[in-house]
Amino acid sequence: MSDLQFEPDARFALSRDKMDEMPMGPEDSIILVLTYRCNSRCRFCIIESEIVAALPDTARRDVAVVLNHNKKTGQFKRLVLTGAEVTLRPDLAEIARAATTTGRFQTVRIQTNARRLRDRDYAAGLVAAGVREYFVSIHAHTAALDRQITRSSRSFEEMKAGVGQLQELGATVIANTVICRSNVANLPDIARFILGLGLTVLNFWSFLELEGANQTEELIPLAESLPPLLAALDVVKAAGGTATVKWIPRCLLGRHADCLDNHQPHMFIHDTFQARLNRSFEFRCPHERTCTHFRSGCDGLHQRYIEVFGDEADRLIPQRGTV
Repeated sequence: MSDLQFEPDARFALSRDKMDEMPMGPEDSIILVLTYRCNSRCRFCIIESEIVAALPDTARRDVAVVLNHNKKTGQFKRLVLTGAEVTLRPDLAEIARAATTTGRFQTVRIQTNARRLRDRDYAAGLVAAGVREYFVSIHAHTAALDRQITRSSRSFEEMKAGVGQLQELGATVIANTVICRSNVANLPDIARFILGLGLTVLNFWSFLELEGANQTEELIPLAESLPPLLAALDVVKAAGGTATVKWIPRCLLGRHADCLDNHQPHMFIHDTFQARLNRSFEFRCPHERTCTHFRSGCDGLHQRYIEVFGDEADRLIPQRGTV
């Protein structure tokens, strides 16, 4: 991808240094961050620093670099558009339409809190423009808990309405829940709530605190997070759903080890975030020299987790044999 060249003032970069240390299969997706604005204020937002800094939206000329690259090469099948909250980008539908008509992308996905999608015309416009997949943040099962996490009094009802609109429009909706101090005890109920919405593909991502975030209060030790997480995964599988887990050591997932998937596609994002990511996206394991799965599907523990709770050497169990 070295032929991708942005304008000199774009301040854009490919956040792949740390990602490239991990084995990645044939890559079919690329993530493009379009905006650093949001209508919620989640307590664990990974790009909160960039939101506070009011970074500018990604210029259309830089979006065109990605689309033109794929037009020429056909390298990627899926374009993932995200933000902070990507639906705040006024030209989102135009970009999605260009991605599928001239960029040779087969699929466009957005990562969203779904709040704006409660507007039927707006949601229908995105679907018509080619956005067929929606990766929706659902971090709570009640309005009260959602309000505590998102610091918005309207986000819960608006998210539910948005999901409903997408379902009626025939779009694919995937749920994503960040595992944090605020919601960890409720993970089984959150799983039941999401399944009750009619969604069958659920993601559970461990909260990672990056440099300068000041969000340590949302970190949770594995001794507390594992029981409710495993129970939530039981709920999903019993209902016939599909679950994915990110950044939990594989050896601790037991019967749900097959749910672990730490892979992340290549990502284009503002270089201030890339710099933070490169400094604070390190994973270690006390058994990394002897465990078959380390760097082959499992990344162990995030560096900030180790700083706060220790390396869990007695809890983690090195796996040996076939990956």
